[in-house]
Amino acid sequence: MPPPLLQRLTGLAVRSAAPANTQPYFAAERVSWMSPNDTLSILMIIGGDIVQRAVAQLAGSGPLTPYWHFAPVAFSFGWLAYSVSALTSAVGDGRLMPQPDCPIHVVNVRSGYRRQNASWVLGRLLRDHEKRKFKDGALSVAFYRTVSGPKAGVPARDWVYWSGVLVILAQLAISAIPGTLHGNWIVLVVTVGGTVLALLGSGLPQWREEKYAAREIDGKKGPEIVCLTRGNGSTFAMVVISETGIRLEDLAGGRDKRRATTSVMLALLSILWIVLLLAVEGLNSDAWYLLAIGGLGMVQNVVAAGAERSASALGFHFAPFDAKRDLLHRPKVMETLMMAEERQTGVGLAMLKLFFPGDLRPHEQQFWDRKKAEKAAKEMAAKGAISPTISCGEVEDKFH
Repeated sequence: MPPPLLQRLTGLAVRSAAPANTQPYFAAERVSWMSPNDTLSILMIIGGDIVQRAVAQLAGSGPLTPYWHFAPVAFSFGWLAYSVSALTSAVGDGRLMPQPDCPIHVVNVRSGYRRQNASWVLGRLLRDHEKRKFKDGALSVAFYRTVSGPKAGVPARDWVYWSGVLVILAQLAISAIPGTLHGNWIVLVVTVGGTVLALLGSGLPQWREEKYAAREIDGKKGPEIVCLTRGNGSTFAMVVISETGIRLEDLAGGRDKRRATTSVMLALLSILWIVLLLAVEGLNSDAWYLLAIGGLGMVQNVVAAGAERSASALGFHFAPFDAKRDLLHRPKVMETLMMAEERQTGVGLAMLKLFFPGDLRPHEQQFWDRKKAEKAAKEMAAKGAISPTISCGEVEDKFH
């Protein structure tokens, strides 16, 4: 007989060579794929930043009332995470709108005052126009003029708006399938509850008030002319001449529009989202329907958050753009700025220090000194301080 140690070693080798029992592992995996309840619970707490940008895109675009407006942002997995972060922000700095994701400078042409933009929607206005039309060359300057028809701050309804409406209807239709097939109406209840909470959260009045926090243009003081650009190194600048509508310089300041009721509403919505999460956790069957509904909503949120939109869909209504008339472009940045100054007094001067913060060449300095004198002469003549017939040379002498 073999020694006891040899017997133990050979027995161990035989047992190791025997096939392992993998049945429990595959059974657990099968259960997870049949009913992904745990996955749903995890997905409910991610993607809050996407929801915030989607609401920012669509805020104010639907029917308005003093207490609520319709913004078609679909129910998705990120709403619970967003509701908690929004409550934290509302209690802290009191803001709902996200920070600008396109950093730009806003320059008042009349005063020359330059500020860093704090408005999310203004950053998107420049980003979408720059991305859509102006991608190459040294510098392009585009001129836009507002129109008096549609009201500024009331966005036009484009494909992003209507796709949100269609996705909401599709989600409700999908949620009714398990109830129709075998009487499981829990999916429908969860979907309707999530949709109602999403529409309540995206329809808070502060969204629109904060998005378009600016004074109306005073026609008696003349048009407001501002330049929007990323600054030195960028290839595009946008000049907006506003005779009607809202003041873009105010908008760039990011005015505080907090409401006391917003924090209370967000606290209630956060509690209700947690209750909805518990309802999702208790779902025993047909979880795949809810996964499809939440996934469809997530796709809509992502598309709405990042989509390129026209100026009117962002709430700014401009006259039709004619590239031959309204677009200036030269091989060199300085030449483009000079052309812009010839086109509209003060535009080139307003952006000169942004693109050329250092010293200028002698002939360039002479050109801009002359344009400063001409601008000063026009401003003084407009105020009645001097006669409009005074020569630019006489005004220029006062600056030296």
